[in-house]
Amino acid sequence: MRRTRTALRGAAAVVTAAGAVSVPVAAAGTAHAAAGRVPYQCTIFSTVFDYDATVTVTAPASAKAGDTVTVKADFSDLPGVAPLPIDSWTTSGTLAVSGAQSGTVPVKAPKRTGPVPAHGAVPIGEVTGQLTLTGTGEVDLAPGGLTIDADAGAQATITCTPKQTPATLATISVGEGGPGASVSPSTVVQGGAVSVTGSGWQPGAAGIALCDANGAACKAGDLTGATASVDAAGKLTASATVAESAAAGARTIVVTQGTVRRAVPLTVTAKTQPPTGQCSGAPADRCGEQKINLTVDGGPLTMSQEPGEVDLTPVTLNGSDQTATGSLKKVQVIDARGGTTGWSLTGTLTDFGSAAGTKIPAGNLTWTPACTAASGSGTVTPGSAGPLDTTTAATLCSAPDGAGQIVGGTFGAGAGVSLKVPAATGAGRYTAVLTLTLS
Repeated sequence: MRRTRTALRGAAAVVTAAGAVSVPVAAAGTAHAAAGRVPYQCTIFSTVFDYDATVTVTAPASAKAGDTVTVKADFSDLPGVAPLPIDSWTTSGTLAVSGAQSGTVPVKAPKRTGPVPAHGAVPIGEVTGQLTLTGTGEVDLAPGGLTIDADAGAQATITCTPKQTPATLATISVGEGGPGASVSPSTVVQGGAVSVTGSGWQPGAAGIALCDANGAACKAGDLTGATASVDAAGKLTASATVAESAAAGARTIVVTQGTVRRAVPLTVTAKTQPPTGQCSGAPADRCGEQKINLTVDGGPLTMSQEPGEVDLTPVTLNGSDQTATGSLKKVQVIDARGGTTGWSLTGTLTDFGSAAGTKIPAGNLTWTPACTAASGSGTVTPGSAGPLDTTTAATLCSAPDGAGQIVGGTFGAGAGVSLKVPAATGAGRYTAVLTLTLS
């Protein structure tokens, strides 16, 4: 008796040169867009696959130094490789910036919901970011890396990297700018004060806000005591305190006056957390604390089996029904998803056939499932003892959903089997195939 098992399937795509770019049609100052084909190499868990993406990058054809502009990239669907349905996913990545300035600009799309069926293509669509132009000249944009964080019962991350340097798909012609601004200090701790100065502004009131690294997602509560004004000579003077609750990391101070908007980079560092109490009142050179962090990444749901075939005990015809017995090769199930979704291992069986063409029905074979859970693993339940069928799957072992609790671990599955051999059975060697499916 042989058996088969499911496997994670990769998807192959035809790879074309990164540089096949359509000719853009854009007037000065209007949106500039071009499409190209970019060959990516992607990874999900331990599976590597190709993604031959069609990417369209959109950006203004012209702007001024100091402007913060919106840039977009639209991606074709990702090949379907996920072995489970995807309920929702979030796409993020970067665009490479070169020419008059260099670096990368983060781009992201809002969370999307499915479901996308198992092995179904995943729509990527449009990702958007904000780029602050720091000087004059030609600024080129090209696709960069891409990350898809998917929820398929457990978290799965798909990372895609260009196989070669992609071609430029958009260029911004940056001219002399208008009002400028700078922030001091450029790095501030949560709860610290900053001052902003600049020139070329219109006399009167102005506004400042603390925003994300792209000059977006500004939160009113992230700055306290903010003041900003411009004198008769066009000189900007502003000050504020970064709230202790403001998110740490790469941020921007955004200055606004009417329709004019300037974003200035600012790094916010986390304020030292208070001690747990173990070192309270102790000299700093005698007692210290270190925070220890752990990141746990989810893995796949997999199965494996002992090699070889199952040989039942031989029988000798004697005019009466007889019984042949044996045991299935042991199966190991590993649930490393780190989620709350259970699993089921089921089987179907073909009829027993011989070289002479005679058969023994699949239903003549019954099994008695046996399941074990390794130390620290969740609960596993054996299926019911009974006959197998050619089409209706019988459960060998299953693990229930966690009902809000994390499930997973390593499990063993097997079964004793018994085959009824009718008295009127042709002599010969009989073979059937058992198919086990993990879902």
